[in-house]
Amino acid sequence: MDSWIYIVLLGIGAVLYALMLPKRREETVKSEQVVKEMESTLEQYMGEVQLENEQLLDLVGQMKQEQTAKQTAQQEQLNEMRHRLLAVEQQLASTEGRLRSAETLLASVPVNISTTQASEAVEAADIASQPHINSIKSRYTELFDMYEAGRSIDMIAKSAGMQRGEVQLIIQLAKQEESP
Repeated sequence: MDSWIYIVLLGIGAVLYALMLPKRREETVKSEQVVKEMESTLEQYMGEVQLENEQLLDLVGQMKQEQTAKQTAQQEQLNEMRHRLLAVEQQLASTEGRLRSAETLLASVPVNISTTQASEAVEAADIASQPHINSIKSRYTELFDMYEAGRSIDMIAKSAGMQRGEVQLIIQLAKQEESP
C-alpha cells in the first residue's frame, strides 16, 4: 500500500504540473505580446518626434530666411538714407555759399540806395551765383516713371522704399514746380 500512495501522489503531481505548464506558456506569450506592442508604440512615438523635429527645422529655416531678407531690406534703406543725407548736406552747403555771397554783396551795396534796389541786387546776385538745381522730377525719375505708368502711390512707396506721405509730397511739389 505504501507504494500505491506514492504512485497516486506522483500521478496527482504530474497532473498538476501538466495543468500549470500551459499557463506558463500563456504568460510567456502575453509578455512577448506586451513587449511587441511596447516596441511598436515606441517606434510610432519616435516617428512622430522625428516628423516634429523636421517641421521645426523647416520653420527655423524659414525664419532665418525672413530675417535675412528683412536685414537686407533695412540695409538697402539705410544706404538710401545715407545718399539722401549726402544730397541734403550738399544742398545745404550750396545754400550757405549763396547766402554768404548775398551777404557780401549786400554789405558792398551803398547805404543810400533804396531797399527795393538792394533786394533786386541781392536776387540778381543769388540767381547768378546759384548753380542749376535739378528739378524734383529729375531727382526722382523712377518715382515719376511709375506714377505716369499709372501705379498707385502705395505701390510706388513700396518699390521705392519710401513712406506713402513722402511720395505724395514729392508728387505735389513737382506739380507746384510745374505750375509757376
